[in-house]
Amino acid sequence: MTRPEFFYFDLGNVLLYFDHDLAFRSMARIAGIAPQRMRQVVMDTDLQIQYETGLISGEQFIDAIAQSLGRSLDTREMLRAAADMFIPNHQVLPVLERVAGLGIPIGLLSNTCEAHWQWILEQQYPQVADRFEPVILSFEVQSMKPDPLIYQVATEKAGCDPAAIFFTDDRLDNVEAARRAGWQAEPFTSADRLLDTIRGWGEP
Repeated sequence: MTRPEFFYFDLGNVLLYFDHDLAFRSMARIAGIAPQRMRQVVMDTDLQIQYETGLISGEQFIDAIAQSLGRSLDTREMLRAAADMFIPNHQVLPVLERVAGLGIPIGLLSNTCEAHWQWILEQQYPQVADRFEPVILSFEVQSMKPDPLIYQVATEKAGCDPAAIFFTDDRLDNVEAARRAGWQAEPFTSADRLLDTIRGWGEP
């Protein structure tokens, strides 16, 4: 594997861990229903996909949930409950510093929704704050990994040959899609494993 000119990080389960069950418990408590019922309403339909691809707004997302449950819900309260599910992965900080030390630009490529992204920015996690340019988010480009379009957008934003881009993601299907786009890509299993890969590129 050759040293890249650009490095894209995934967000969920790489920079930040997330727990959907925590979000569903919080949302269910507000709605006065069982967490499993909330999970069914969101995950057993295409609601989450529509929201993460920017096809519906946060207000429309909560309105659809409210309609399914037959009750009124406060949009802001529900969206914050849906977003309060992230835990920073502190072990990845040395990876970010190592890549920056090599002078390799870093970007972010994530399937996420507006509520989650706004919550993450508010928390000012050191794993995320002011580190990435560009930031490619599924809800903004209306395409989710592993769809080829989001990789095409990310390639154009990186401004280099696809073969010069390195990407890590916790999902193998997203890694394989990156390889089909011509990128170098490896699944994220741990910060230590990723550091080993980066050390193989040598010093600046």
